[in-house]
Amino acid sequence: MHSTGYCQAVEKAGGIEVPRRARYIRTIVLELERIQSHLLWLGIAAHIIGFDTVLMQAWRIREPVMWLCEKITGNRKLYGINVVGGVRRDIPKAMHPELMEVLGRIERETKAVLDAVVTDTTLLARLANVGILPNKDASAYSLLGPTARGSGVAIDIRVDHPYAAYGEVETNVMVETSEDIWARTVVRIKETLDSIRIIRDCLAMMPGGPLQAKITEPIPPGRIGQSSVEAPRGETHHYVITGEDNRPYRWKARAPTFQNLQGVPIMVLGETIADVPIALGSIDPCFSCTERLETVDVRSGEVKVYTKADLFRLCKERWSKR
Repeated sequence: MHSTGYCQAVEKAGGIEVPRRARYIRTIVLELERIQSHLLWLGIAAHIIGFDTVLMQAWRIREPVMWLCEKITGNRKLYGINVVGGVRRDIPKAMHPELMEVLGRIERETKAVLDAVVTDTTLLARLANVGILPNKDASAYSLLGPTARGSGVAIDIRVDHPYAAYGEVETNVMVETSEDIWARTVVRIKETLDSIRIIRDCLAMMPGGPLQAKITEPIPPGRIGQSSVEAPRGETHHYVITGEDNRPYRWKARAPTFQNLQGVPIMVLGETIADVPIALGSIDPCFSCTERLETVDVRSGEVKVYTKADLFRLCKERWSKR
């Protein structure tokens, strides 16, 4: 997700037109990322509430997706598929039958999980009418992704501002209106199934042509490029100012967790302590994306917010001891 956001921002700054085939391959990899991320979240969410059968089933279903990612990109995670101007690897026709077979299996098994959970009274008791996030608050705090869509906010950057191949491939915005943790769960399961359809459409519609644009001149310094990508957790935004020697002068990324954390106090207000972990988990948080570290001394109550300089100093101190 982040490599797509960064490359698109640089390409906009440099006026680089990415070949269509490369944009389709980016879309396929982005949707594979969404599938594996949503299945990962489903397992963790089930584990938080003690429903480990769903944890094991979700992660079993997820594993072939990781194999596909490794086969296409060379890595299970941190794919390294993107380069400025296109992609590093092709998805040749010979690979399509295997992709379609695995997608069909994931689709069947995900539907089976969905059929099982929608009628499970224990699961509904833990997730329905719990962690309520009203539509007006989701909008007021500019929340993103499945967190917002579970509260009836139809926001999805793939549709609102299409990139890669999303302008050519039908993309559905999954919205639920019950505003609770159950709604966020259903949104993610439906998005998993829609991602499978999007990949099938991309494979069927994928054009021929090169994988990378020809870049013959350095990108001039001082240009600004911005790009948004709909990550599994919500919109990720990248801002780049180009510098000398084809290097970035400034680069800022904003991940959706920073935005979605603002909704957690509303979700847990008036809830029992036992519901707080799953309410927090329902936004699928990535704390390493929040660019801020805060500690609380439980004895003195002192709160310390670590700056970038503090973290840099601590890292140097730790490594100097090795």
